[in-house]
Amino acid sequence: MGLLQASPLGGAMSALRARVLAASALLVLAAAPAGAQTAAPAPEAGNTQEASMSGNGKLAMRDRRYCEILPLSFSLTGPTASVYNTVGHDDCPEDLWEKLTEAAVRDRFDVYMVVMNGPRYFIMDTILGSGATMNGDVVEIGGITFEKRAEVALSWMDIIRQAPYTETTVDRDTVYRFDAGKPVFELTAPDGAVYVMQSYARIVDKTLSFADLPNLGARLKLPKGWTYAERVPQTDLLLSAGGKATVIQDDFKNTYQKVAPATP
Repeated sequence: MGLLQASPLGGAMSALRARVLAASALLVLAAAPAGAQTAAPAPEAGNTQEASMSGNGKLAMRDRRYCEILPLSFSLTGPTASVYNTVGHDDCPEDLWEKLTEAAVRDRFDVYMVVMNGPRYFIMDTILGSGATMNGDVVEIGGITFEKRAEVALSWMDIIRQAPYTETTVDRDTVYRFDAGKPVFELTAPDGAVYVMQSYARIVDKTLSFADLPNLGARLKLPKGWTYAERVPQTDLLLSAGGKATVIQDDFKNTYQKVAPATP
């Protein structure tokens, strides 16, 4: 153990690093879920084969696995994360992801800090994108192909405030469609606000699966007055960001988007 690591300053730096990584993962995931590309229908739940691409303007995603790497650069105003993910290239094979190290990613991008965000699985059936989407550099690291999707600027205030069940607002212009007759998973706050799960993560629980989600509420450390429930909508549920999305994470790093109040 180095002198800095053993000192109080080293401990403070480690704590700051942890908060930067956690906040970056939340904000970037919320801001750039998949690049809102075009794609053909997604594979069935549990099928990890890559979906083929088409020009229909829709990205079908339910239970589709993906991973992200987020190289971070820093300025006086806060970190900037470059978003690279595997969507449209492969399903982030488990054996390759487990072997991929932060050191290898840092070396590839020549940065001090990276976020290894994944694996994750989408809950929505389709992502409808209605804005310019970054499609950029394609890189292969450790046998996994990633493509640059976005750059997201964070503020130091975002990092300080980051915590489970805490709202964060991000820029995004997408519509998530959850098909009628298929389950969705929702958090409800004491004030009645509803948050719909957009992705679940195998980060805290390496074995979490779609089949576990109906009973996940019993495992969550929900704040007082919060509830978790499964619901099967009878009509398609459309979750629109409209330029701004309000998101939260639970203590398993699953991510949810707030349902906008109905227009009078």
